[in-house]
Amino acid sequence: MSVILVTGSSTGIGKETALHMARKGHRVFAGLRSPNNATELQDMIAAEALPMEIVQLDITDGDSVERAVRTVMDRTGRIDALVNNAGIGGGRAVEETPLEEVREVFETNYFGTVRMLLAITPIMREQRSGRIVNMSSLAGRMVFGCHGHYSAAKWALEGLSEALAFEMAEFNVRVALIEPGSVPTPAWEKGTPPPPDSHYMRSLERLGQWATHTMKSPASPLDVAEAVAHAIESDAPHFRYPVGQDAVEDIAGRASVSDDEWIEANRLQGDAFRQRWLEIVGVDYFG
Repeated sequence: MSVILVTGSSTGIGKETALHMARKGHRVFAGLRSPNNATELQDMIAAEALPMEIVQLDITDGDSVERAVRTVMDRTGRIDALVNNAGIGGGRAVEETPLEEVREVFETNYFGTVRMLLAITPIMREQRSGRIVNMSSLAGRMVFGCHGHYSAAKWALEGLSEALAFEMAEFNVRVALIEPGSVPTPAWEKGTPPPPDSHYMRSLERLGQWATHTMKSPASPLDVAEAVAHAIESDAPHFRYPVGQDAVEDIAGRASVSDDEWIEANRLQGDAFRQRWLEIVGVDYFG
């Protein structure tokens, strides 16, 4: 049994991950910004007698992070795994995104993870053991127009995670990235929608067409939770876990062409654009 702290556990992937790991017998601390609103989760914990406890945790607040980590350590004396899941969406053009919204995306999707790492890595270093699982995205490997700030935060997380994997290796701590494609969760409701009179409708329309297509057969929160479980439980965990058919195909397609070819493909219009994307990723997203 491992002691696992999961951030952003109120809904979607975080909630499913916390429940999945508790059902597998691990002792789980589910971090929520507003525990008073978690009646449904509390009822599930009680009904299934799960080894799971809710802790107040706002990753944008250093004091909240410190209190949550102290609570786990006071209860158990150790933390075997951290799942950095909390995040928000965002889908606007660079020009049309106010700086305060950019800061909000990074505050949650990048700096929040950094706060957690600053609190947890000393514990795991002293233990000389642990697993750190960071929730990235397909967007951390492949970019759409009108997705730049979200992708930038995920790319930053990918770079951070690779460096962290090198640094923690001598202390027997493993780091993993989970890279889901489309997953039906409330996370995107937390982002600010683009303006209806955007100057970048072509990019918005393409992003929308891609999302519409991939949501016809998306990965589920449980699929993501199972990837997290492998990263925590396996004796030979992977560093990256693409989750969902779209993530696997799109990441492979993007890697198959040069940066210049990728940019030029996205400069095309109409049938030429559609055909080039089909050649690259093997999926007709824009038909």
